[in-house]
Amino acid sequence: MLVNKKKSFIEECQGLEWGLWQCPPFLFMIMGAVTIICMIAIYILAGDYVDEPELGALVVIFVATLLFLVGNIVVANFTKVMETSRLKTEFLSIVSHQLRSPLSIFKWTLDVLDRDLKGIAREASSDENFLQTLRITLDNMVILVNTLLDVSRIEAKTFRIKAEEFDLGKETQEIMQNFSKYAQASNVKIDLDLEKDLPGVLGDKERIAIVIRNLLDNAIRYTENSGKALVKIAREKNMVHWSVQDQGIGIPPEDKDKIFQKFSRAGNVKASGANNHGTGIGLYISHEVIKASGGTIGFTSELGKGSTFWFTLPAAAGHT
Repeated sequence: MLVNKKKSFIEECQGLEWGLWQCPPFLFMIMGAVTIICMIAIYILAGDYVDEPELGALVVIFVATLLFLVGNIVVANFTKVMETSRLKTEFLSIVSHQLRSPLSIFKWTLDVLDRDLKGIAREASSDENFLQTLRITLDNMVILVNTLLDVSRIEAKTFRIKAEEFDLGKETQEIMQNFSKYAQASNVKIDLDLEKDLPGVLGDKERIAIVIRNLLDNAIRYTENSGKALVKIAREKNMVHWSVQDQGIGIPPEDKDKIFQKFSRAGNVKASGANNHGTGIGLYISHEVIKASGGTIGFTSELGKGSTFWFTLPAAAGHT
């Protein structure tokens, strides 16, 4: 059970990183105060310069007061919406933390079991295949939990990344190797065009890996029947440019503006029964990670012919 101390509207707005002049409750209060002051001033002036203005002025004051009361009702409802949103974010964060601990223990136990089994001679490899399947499934679950946790952090304005230097080409090659069986099963061939002597990049290696997985997964997932995907990594001034071009279903023009929004999915994807099992947050997370890393992310797409998703990251110091 979540027990939360009731916050003032100023604390709520600060929690959302809104200034006072961006905070609707504060603006409603200012509006009401200004309205009442103006009506009182009109009443005083009308009493000096207009014969029997009292009745008209009282009507105006009554209307202004009524508007102020309506504004207070709107503020109360808005505060409830903010509270509901905050509770949702806290709940998502708590659930993600609670899930991550047992998953980590499960992964550690599985690694120990696998290590012990390797020391035992076996005639068949079925046990190894079983453990490998468990490990892949578990890794996907851990990635999902971490993704949900990142979503809650983004909503709570507490999302932070660490800047470290790493080899983007090497990281991409390792991820592509892990995707090889998935791509083969999907009849999709993935090639890599890697520029020589690439500089290291600055970013959160773990989260950038999630971005690469998201983009590769989409390239494979939305390529129907069979096709190719080409990953390119090249230097671009003081940045490193990463892209993946696929031969997938493409994105309808009406969906392009919202493709990086949370829970947004293209209409033609929703209509595809075989590929209709994504979470709708992969590209949203990718956008936030790249933006927080000091890079940019974007795409080009043609319906029915494929898409190219790309991002850039700053080159490490000494390589710019």
